[in-house]
This record gives sequence, structure tokens and C-alpha cells, in this order.
Amino acid sequence: MIYFVCKVRNFMKKNKYELMLTLKPSLPENVRISVLSKVENLINDVGLSMASKDVWGKRYLAYPVKKHKEGYYVLYNLEEGKEFSRKDIVKLAKSLNVTSEVIRSSIFSVRNFSTVSTQKNV
Repeated sequence: MIYFVCKVRNFMKKNKYELMLTLKPSLPENVRISVLSKVENLINDVGLSMASKDVWGKRYLAYPVKKHKEGYYVLYNLEEGKEFSRKDIVKLAKSLNVTSEVIRSSIFSVRNFSTVSTQKNV
């Protein structure tokens, strides 16, 4: 009986993901907003829900990526929805790779969301 209860609890547990998105730094504000809304629609279409969105802004890259030395970073914390499968993560990654405004995207499975503060201590 105890084994069954543990299995049910694990089954009902929703997996969490982090999506780190790097956009081209030279995008105008209105284009950047439309790209981010397009990404959020993709996230909802594959069955994930957004727990939070953290805009890091423009930062230097560690090395040039697609001839860019800077990137505009956005971190999404995502949770599984009701109609979600693992194949949907691949679908989301492929859709983001095709988007021309996105320099790089990375999707990570996490246990708990990180609480990274982007505020500078002065």
C-alpha cells in the first residue's frame, strides 16, 4: 500500500524546465517584444506553462556566437501542463532554432527553480 502511494505521488509530480534564450542584441524593442510573445505562444502550444520570466537584458557573451559578441538574455521557468509529452520539448527546441532572431536557446530539466537576482548590489 505504501509503495502504491509513493508511485501515485511521483506520477502526479510535474516536471520543471528552464529555457535560457539569447536574442540578437541589435533588435529594436518592438521586434524583441514580438519575438518574446511568439516564444511564449510556442511554449503554450507545446503544453508547458510559464511559472516566471526573468529578463536579464544585454550582456557580453563568453565567446562569439553567430558573429555576435553580445546577446539579449531571457530566462523562462516552465512547468508541465496537462497535455504534455517529452517529444514536445524537442518540438520547442527545433522551433526556437529556426527562429532567425534567436542566437541560442537551451532547455534544462530542473528540480527547483533557481532564484537568481539580476539586481546589482551597490
